[in-house]
Amino acid sequence: MAKENYDKDELLEESEYSRKSEFSKARLCEDHSRRILELRSRDMRPGYTTWFTDKDGNSKPQVIPDSRKEYVGAVEILMRFLSPEIKIEKSKIKDIYEEEKEEVFNKYAYHEKAYKYYDTNKNCALWKLTGEIYLPQKGARILCDDETAPNSVNISSKNGLWDIKVDAYWDALVDLCDQLFEELVDLMHKIDYFKGGSSF
Repeated sequence: MAKENYDKDELLEESEYSRKSEFSKARLCEDHSRRILELRSRDMRPGYTTWFTDKDGNSKPQVIPDSRKEYVGAVEILMRFLSPEIKIEKSKIKDIYEEEKEEVFNKYAYHEKAYKYYDTNKNCALWKLTGEIYLPQKGARILCDDETAPNSVNISSKNGLWDIKVDAYWDALVDLCDQLFEELVDLMHKIDYFKGGSSF
């Protein structure tokens, strides 16, 4: 058991890439954690495009990024950066997060529709799916029933039909990443990652 603990401590020391070197993994983790805190302190809201007029009178787009995507991306990068420490500690942090993320995706993903056909056995019109499953971009045109005859094989399409579910997906990921970040901080605290020189 003592040998096992020694090997574990040795691996953790190696994972910090030596505090004497110019590259400090601990410092990068600290800086990135501060950035995550800064991102999370902002309102978590969807991105959008606004238009402004330049000095020459030309109308130009200005894209406001989705703060939720920035936050989720930052937390996921930290998780991947701490991959060696997660493996050494035999933690299930990454596995659990990936499983829960997949569940959220399956809940809000769009099962792409191809067309409608009349099923004589069931005596009703049914959708034929393409087999593609994805999260559409907001504003994307989505096939749907013809409102004037929803039970017929007639089809229609609408822009942004899946927008509410897209927003619900990213809102759910923010909640998952709140939990993930808390667990990553606990992990860094557990292995005393910032001992000797870090103010984190």
